[in-house]
Amino acid sequence: MNINSENLLESILESLSRIDYIHAEDIPNIDLYMDQVTTLMDSGLSSSKRYEEDKILTKTMINNYAKNNLLPPPDKKNIPGSTF
Repeated sequence: MNINSENLLESILESLSRIDYIHAEDIPNIDLYMDQVTTLMDSGLSSSKRYEEDKILTKTMINNYAKNNLLPPPDKKNIPGSTF
């Protein structure tokens, strides 16, 4: 790898280290209602919002992701808010 490639790689890695994300150990190991999932995402990723009123994740987004097999479908046994 030449010097420019190394500098570019270091720059990319440095940029990635500044991105907020939710650590796996911060996610509860229990079923969550949809509102709890959206609240967890909003609180954990709030710094990545473009505008203060933006939502990180909505119920519609979750349902669309589940419909397209990007997320597991909600557990239909606990219907009030649907759990994951």
